[in-house]
Amino acid sequence: MKGFKYEKVVFTCFFEKNVLEKGKSTQEKGILMFNPFFIYFFTFLLVCTETHANDLRARGYSLIPAPQEVLISDKNIGIDDSWGIETSMNSNSISVKRLLDGVKEFHDLVFRGSGTGKIVLELAEHSLFVELDAEQSREAYQIEIKQDLVKVIANSETGIFYGIQSLLQLLKPGTNGEYNLPIGVIKDWPDTKLRVIHWDTKHHQDRIETLKRYLDWAAFFKVNAVAFEIEDKYEYPRNPIIGAPGAFTKKEMIEITSYALERFIQLIPVVQAPSHMAFVLKHKEYEHLRADAESNYHICMCDEEAMELVFDMYQDMIDATPGVEYFFVSTDEVYYPGICGKCEREYNEENRSWTWVDYVNRVHNWMSDRDRKMLAWVEYPLLTDHIAHLPSGIIDAIMTPTRSEEWIENENRAGIEHLSYSSMQGAEFLFPNYFPTRYRGRNIGGRLQDVHDNISKIQKKGGQPIGTFAAAWDDSGLHNETFWLGWATVTQYGWSIEKPTIDQSITDFMNAFYGYGSPYMVEIYGLLQEGARFYEDLWEKVPSKERGNSYGSSKGKNPHPRSDLTLKLPSLPFSEHTNGSSLFDSKYSDKIMRASEQVEKNDRLINLLSYSITKVDRNWYNLEVLLSIAYLERYTMDVLINLVRVEKYVNAANKETSPQKAMNYMIEAYETIDDILDEEKKMWDSFVSIWEKSQYKKGRSVDGKDYVHVMDDVKDHFADRRKGLDYMLAPLQRMEMKQWRNQLWTIIRDYSKENDVKITGIPEVRLED
Repeated sequence: MKGFKYEKVVFTCFFEKNVLEKGKSTQEKGILMFNPFFIYFFTFLLVCTETHANDLRARGYSLIPAPQEVLISDKNIGIDDSWGIETSMNSNSISVKRLLDGVKEFHDLVFRGSGTGKIVLELAEHSLFVELDAEQSREAYQIEIKQDLVKVIANSETGIFYGIQSLLQLLKPGTNGEYNLPIGVIKDWPDTKLRVIHWDTKHHQDRIETLKRYLDWAAFFKVNAVAFEIEDKYEYPRNPIIGAPGAFTKKEMIEITSYALERFIQLIPVVQAPSHMAFVLKHKEYEHLRADAESNYHICMCDEEAMELVFDMYQDMIDATPGVEYFFVSTDEVYYPGICGKCEREYNEENRSWTWVDYVNRVHNWMSDRDRKMLAWVEYPLLTDHIAHLPSGIIDAIMTPTRSEEWIENENRAGIEHLSYSSMQGAEFLFPNYFPTRYRGRNIGGRLQDVHDNISKIQKKGGQPIGTFAAAWDDSGLHNETFWLGWATVTQYGWSIEKPTIDQSITDFMNAFYGYGSPYMVEIYGLLQEGARFYEDLWEKVPSKERGNSYGSSKGKNPHPRSDLTLKLPSLPFSEHTNGSSLFDSKYSDKIMRASEQVEKNDRLINLLSYSITKVDRNWYNLEVLLSIAYLERYTMDVLINLVRVEKYVNAANKETSPQKAMNYMIEAYETIDDILDEEKKMWDSFVSIWEKSQYKKGRSVDGKDYVHVMDDVKDHFADRRKGLDYMLAPLQRMEMKQWRNQLWTIIRDYSKENDVKITGIPEVRLED
């Protein structure tokens, strides 16, 4: 067809276009080129990026998930507020509302229908794509773009809704207040039927309005299921002791579920059992149901009272999520099945597996009676030979390319469907490892690298995933705003397997999530990740004074001591440990050097974020969260650098023969520590206020009910180290800088009396805190 181009081959240098922006100086480019993050990232792109971009990318448009078929010309049309809408659908339909609300929210357009242009929403009388199965056909859509006509056609309202989401993404700012679209046809449908993202609430609770906003954005990326790991953030009417203060009520959960279903999203409850149950077993009322009295991690699977409690929790969540087809029963990391003294089988490797199989069969039958399809983590301690004894119809949500062909074949024979699993968070602090980096002593490819071809790798081993699962664990307490790139990327490759390339998907996400005016976001994410790895690598491990021994691990009951993170402060002046040498400086020399290098990068990060907040079209709050993380990263860098100064003042005071000069050095050390503490308060007050815009206060008390904070005695989660949000400050709190400062004041005061020198510059009132 003349004037059209299809499957155009283009080479795009992601690094050059998105990192080395036009206008940067050679010096700035050089700094970035030798940044380890960018070296790893650039290498990754050269290896993994194909040279194919779809037509939309070549024309400067972004759409995520990328569509299956695109046939467009090199001409655009302009849409403005003179356009109208034509449809036979009810005006209260979610699709119509989404179109009207979306163009207003994203583009400040209000269609008045005063011109010749119109957008038509049309339910097709006959199937658009006869080759698709029923599930694919229901979500398929077609967009036809002509000079004065944009038509969204689909077989169902789900398809219309998805077509509108794509239309909203494609609208690109033009000139004279118009928004451009490329003339042509887009045909689209999903390759898989379930595209699940994971909300984990172990260590925080999002506000209801936050969850609704998340559902809107999940729908924007064509997510059709959310695994809501609820933990103690539900009231559990049958066992209200479990619910944390302010936990969601049944009425609230039904409201959120209904909001999700209206947007064609299944809100799937996830209830942790029989392991990961510290949120239940920490309460004295349930201690007798533990598999071992010494551990709050695992419930006794051979105790009928314990099983009745689990089923009560399941039923409470079924009652709270009416209209949902699925239920996620967890069953992950079940380390101690059968260890309970009430179990008849001997506790060993084979019997652990049999006990797990019995549990899954029992729960599956129970769920089937209540018309819920069962998702589970089909994993340890299950033995490959025992898969045949599992019920058909369960969905294994943790299928990865690392599974053996034998395992996959046995699941297929057992009639077990599976989801391609990708984790966007494991144990990283502050920000996910999206991109290639050095992490815990080794080079890694980053969490996005394997997502692209996960499904195809599983298929090559004989698997046939029916969807994707984008996990985002709350173990380290990362803000959910940091997970959107991961959630959208995994969903992308559940919608269209292996296409487009990772670099295109990242760019499309940035344009869709922040708007087309967001050129620095990829660099911002890279710098945030690098700063987060500095923060995580900064601390040294010391024997814990706050927690007892761990109960055990996947190897069984094997108590072992735990450690905490902190740094040791410089010695006080005139102490027995101070001999004029730089103990702090020498002990942490590598960390100090890295901090100095990171400061310049953090300056750029903060400047880019501050600039971008004024330029992006949407999701300003997301940038507020990212900026709060950047300031926390910066604070830890400054602490390290300033403690070097403190040690220099202390050493100078020790060596000084003039009492007044020695006093002056000690005062400088005092004021530097005082400044560090002042800066921490300012940074942290701002940090908390930003995070609590979207989350309730962590560990809060409500209506006279106090939060019971007892740490898990098997899992060692960073976000569990404190009752409140200050787990991120815990390593700093252990340094006890305020106590060090007050001890220094005592030394200064005594030295003043002994040497008859004046104290200048430190009002005593400052010591009252």
